[in-house]
Amino acid sequence: MSTPGDRVGRIVDAVLGTAATEDSLSRLGVTSLDLLRVCAELEHRTGVTLSLADVMTAPTVTALAEHWRNGGVPVLPRATGAGIPLTSLARGCLLRQLVSPADIAGNCILLWTLDGPVHADLLAESIMEVQQRHELLRCAYTLRGGAVPAGPPVAPARMVAETAAEALARCQPLLTVALRPAAGEVFRSVVVSTPTGAVIGLVAHHVAFDGYSESVVAADLGRAYRARLDRRPVDWPAAPDARTANESYRRQRAAGDLDRQGARVRAALSGATELRFPGATGSRTGREASETPAVLTAALAPVPAVSVAMAAYARAVGTVTGQRDISFVVPVNRRGAAGLDLVVGNFVEMLPVRIMLPAAPDPAGDLTATATAWASALSRQDLDFEEVVRAAGSAGHIHQHVFALQNNPAPRIELPGTRARFVRSPYPALANRTMTEIWPAGSGYSDTTDTAVFSYGPGWIGAAEAAALLTGFRDNLRRYAGRQPAPVTALPGVCR
Repeated sequence: MSTPGDRVGRIVDAVLGTAATEDSLSRLGVTSLDLLRVCAELEHRTGVTLSLADVMTAPTVTALAEHWRNGGVPVLPRATGAGIPLTSLARGCLLRQLVSPADIAGNCILLWTLDGPVHADLLAESIMEVQQRHELLRCAYTLRGGAVPAGPPVAPARMVAETAAEALARCQPLLTVALRPAAGEVFRSVVVSTPTGAVIGLVAHHVAFDGYSESVVAADLGRAYRARLDRRPVDWPAAPDARTANESYRRQRAAGDLDRQGARVRAALSGATELRFPGATGSRTGREASETPAVLTAALAPVPAVSVAMAAYARAVGTVTGQRDISFVVPVNRRGAAGLDLVVGNFVEMLPVRIMLPAAPDPAGDLTATATAWASALSRQDLDFEEVVRAAGSAGHIHQHVFALQNNPAPRIELPGTRARFVRSPYPALANRTMTEIWPAGSGYSDTTDTAVFSYGPGWIGAAEAAALLTGFRDNLRRYAGRQPAPVTALPGVCR
């Protein structure tokens, strides 16, 4: 008779595509995205919904199996409103847009250049099919009522340009105009034909879209276009509708011990120090300005584990600010429920991390402090950010600085006889003061190296200090890359 460990082990083997010979998940090479897939596969095969906080902090297959054995199907709180409930980050994005209708910080822009024969009419029709398939891209959004279908897909704008560069430039004015989610305008698209192919431009509001959604849209767009070329129905993969996907997301969150996680927040984040960068000229109070961000980039060697990259970044921040108490938020993918990997939506949460650096710069000490802080953060990741702020009391400022390892699947469109290349464009505006991202090779900046991108409001950090921060991060990463943090054997209560 198989044990829970055997059953979970087989699913881990299936996700990894290899037989598990070690009990330690880290030795098996399991990434956070792998663990999300394990969660989804366990739910699909067994009906048991697991807490992401439990899964992301399980050190072994045996520990994961114990969570599964004790799991079940959480009872969801009754949803209010007639529409599809909004996730925490989606509510925040909608509130910002309602307060400032001209704001474009919520515009998620996607651009592809297509080199080869392209049927522009079929391409435009395929874009509309993708919008039709993903209901949240054609909903109206309200804070109390949620998302309600608002109308049919909208036809892409059509243009002509002489070169791909001209086509990309012509897309920008359409993609950097504020969307109106309350009125049902959350998606806009354009197809620009060129002598050698075309350029596709899409923009979706963050209320209905996250970074993982890029790859979903790209795969579905290629699938729809190939079907139209072949004059056959689209072979869509089976995916939950928007309401079912939202229920799966909420059930996954409800599986966690939220009271216990709230206590961990109070212990870890209360009294966190606000980051204050030299050279800042912005006001310290009031709503953040929606200014055009400045952007700096740097090529990186392949980035190791997220905690190593985070330690290198925290030390760079500490060097520039003169502070040891370093706090920021990390966007985390919450698509651990069955079917969420196939739907478009905003299934991200901002996870606050507080790192108390050693007094002297020391790679080993920095890595240990960061690994401890990261384990603490993961152990409370079922909480929404609003719940985190309430529990911490005064941690709202942490949300103003973002550190992101953007390791979502690349948004690749497969078109017959045509080379499609994704072009990553800078954010038209920031909802935060600073945003530091690591983009893997092939994700839109460079095809050969990882890229660090530091976007910032010029009023919140000086140009020289911003350059020093990015350079320090890159240099620290080189020094820390060959090291591994000490394993965290117990979840910490206080990050001090």
